[in-house]
Amino acid sequence: MLALGIWSFGRSSAAALVNDASVLAAIEEEKLFRTPGEGGIPRLAINFCLERQGVRFRDVSAVAFPRRAPRSAAREAAFLRRLQHFVPAGISLLPLDHHHCHAASAFLSSDLDRALILTLDEAGDGCSGLAALGEGNEFRPLQSMRLPNSLGWFYSRVTELAGLRPSRDEHKLQWLSKDGTPEFAAVFRRVFRRHSHGFPVLHRKFFSSSAGDAGGFSREFYRELGLNPGAAAEDPALRAALARSAQVVLEELVLEIAERFRKETRATSLCLAGGVFLNVLLVRALETNSGFHCVYVQPVSGNAGAALGAALLARAQLLPDAPRVPLKHLYLGPEFPSVQIKPVLDNCKISYKYFSAEDSLLAETVQLLLRDKIVAWCHGRTEFGHRALGNRSIVASPFSEYVVENVNEYIKHRENFHPFALSVPAERAAEFFDCTANCRFMASLAALKQPVAGLERFAFHGSTVRVHLVDRDTNPLFWRLLHKFGESAPAPVLVNTSFNLFGEPLVSDPREAVRSFYSSGIDALAMGPFLVVK
Repeated sequence: MLALGIWSFGRSSAAALVNDASVLAAIEEEKLFRTPGEGGIPRLAINFCLERQGVRFRDVSAVAFPRRAPRSAAREAAFLRRLQHFVPAGISLLPLDHHHCHAASAFLSSDLDRALILTLDEAGDGCSGLAALGEGNEFRPLQSMRLPNSLGWFYSRVTELAGLRPSRDEHKLQWLSKDGTPEFAAVFRRVFRRHSHGFPVLHRKFFSSSAGDAGGFSREFYRELGLNPGAAAEDPALRAALARSAQVVLEELVLEIAERFRKETRATSLCLAGGVFLNVLLVRALETNSGFHCVYVQPVSGNAGAALGAALLARAQLLPDAPRVPLKHLYLGPEFPSVQIKPVLDNCKISYKYFSAEDSLLAETVQLLLRDKIVAWCHGRTEFGHRALGNRSIVASPFSEYVVENVNEYIKHRENFHPFALSVPAERAAEFFDCTANCRFMASLAALKQPVAGLERFAFHGSTVRVHLVDRDTNPLFWRLLHKFGESAPAPVLVNTSFNLFGEPLVSDPREAVRSFYSSGIDALAMGPFLVVK
């Protein structure tokens, strides 16, 4: 049995392939097409998934996809006609509920026997959220959050209000919030009315679809806010205050939703998916304040992750008695052996060192890091999702005096309010951080437990840090790099940020790695058994 899930509406199309035993492959189209947010039918991603497993399209049992808009026979028929030009005849095509796919991506990829499932996003299939109860190999919907009510829409509109790009820069808004004061929280609280069914309802007087009202908010909203549209674009303090206010209200509302359904279901575990839960501050708030014993967030919780959910849901329908397939890692994309890397380096006339032994590569890389060099680390399979988890990463010593400034100014070209993540071996993490299993995927936050000279620079709100737990079983080479670095440094911890240039998708193949390396201030590129040093 092979089930292929795809997301092909709007931005960030993706494909995922599962069989009866595991998740085999998953990748976003943008990483292969090299256009940020590439949409449409993910042809390159589909081809990769099939080629990775050495199968043909006719070997696939079903192609499943979440709907974007409310059920419409005409719309569905038009899309199926497009898909049938690409999918061979005889393969089942399964249109699935958008939020059911999000829910499946969370619960069916977890190892939890029973859990409340919450999905929240901007919009999908006429809804913006779902509460469901997962038990065994299936889940039962409890309540939907119907449009136009949408927490994702609200957060996206505040993103625009703060002078950022809506539906793209919400990650920036959450990081802006750490430096602001919640002076607009009282107004934002009035945007939604509490409702007995568990999901909040938009207060219509603050909502407008008129072309004359900026950002979807009404003139009444701007009057109560005391601001004009666009006022925050050039005022950093105002932007931070708007961000903090939105973050505070978002956390309050989601905690109320979780508590409402926790009482109804008496569940002790919580599974999360949907684009709203890409917000790691929100995930941390749920971990610490929701009353659940276990909180699991599906780490690729946006629409790309719905492709995985569609594949898992199709698998559950085709094999209802098959054991679940917990998601152990996100190394699900392409990988490139040395026989594919070397021709790229030779073709570019690059001088490099070749290491026949991994120990020698690790030793030389560590020496570069100890000399405050910034290294692009490109090994194994490309990560699924936007977060670099040690296979397509830029790494540096956290004990280097100017590491933050150097990475931001000469490589990432991004705002300084973005915190960097710290990678640490999972079994050593408790010495330095108080963190949860969601940090395996960089999907939550941690607390710095003890002062280690240099690490406190990466904390905000006192002791909060981004942490990436590295497991020996799922990423042995990066795990060894951390340990080797720790032999000569105060801690086995490295700064880890994604290997991509500003505005570009995560690097995947060797040629993109070389181009990005020579287009930036990165000092060295460790790719497979090769090391290139400027």
